[in-house]
Amino acid sequence: MMNIKKLKIKVNYLTLYFLLILFLCGYIKNALIIFGIVIFHELGHILISVILGYKIKSIELFPFGGITKIDNIYNSSFINNFLISIMGAVFQCILFIFFKDPFFRKINLSIMLFNLLPIIPLDGSKILFEIYAYFLPFKKVIKYHYLTSFLFILIYLFLNYKYNFNNYLIISLFVYKTIEVIKNKSIIYEKFILEKMLYDIKYSKVINKNELLLNYKKDTKYYYNLNGKILSDKEYLLGKIKCNKHK
Repeated sequence: MMNIKKLKIKVNYLTLYFLLILFLCGYIKNALIIFGIVIFHELGHILISVILGYKIKSIELFPFGGITKIDNIYNSSFINNFLISIMGAVFQCILFIFFKDPFFRKINLSIMLFNLLPIIPLDGSKILFEIYAYFLPFKKVIKYHYLTSFLFILIYLFLNYKYNFNNYLIISLFVYKTIEVIKNKSIIYEKFILEKMLYDIKYSKVINKNELLLNYKKDTKYYYNLNGKILSDKEYLLGKIKCNKHK
């Protein structure tokens, strides 16, 4: 069960800024609709995370959606991470069934499509991350993740004709979050490797190698034949740490 008392819920300053502007301009209905959609969108992520057995750490609400932090790991299964990332948009699709008002549907569609852009930290970037991870070594996944984000930030700038202050605030957030991933890319990869050593992870693929392969893929278990001795990637990594301790 989710402990609501320990759950950290934060409304980002950008959300407060947009809501304040809408209220001051007399668009109270618009503000309530946007905030209601954002909350319902985030409920989708929360519900599927709880169903899959993850603990919710915190929720931060943005004008375009939210960031729900859970206790999953980089080595979590593709299907779990995909479901968690897509469920916000699925919940918004449900709203189309119950609300026929054209204005409401237009806002709901705008928020949903915007959130599916492959820009960090939007849901679209998380979905694409999992698709990359299904096919590519994890180091390349991290690299393509932030490169794709920068590419779509540039496309967003090029296509968006409303070069106003609000857009610059959103773009600044995107750039900040993408740069944050670049700064932490080594830490992300090290955490990915550390998880392989610490957790008993279920893998869907097994690869046998006669030589060491240190650029690991997600959801893949490696076995090495080193001078006639068979070692799993976990055994090799743990042995390497023990050797380094004794030096």
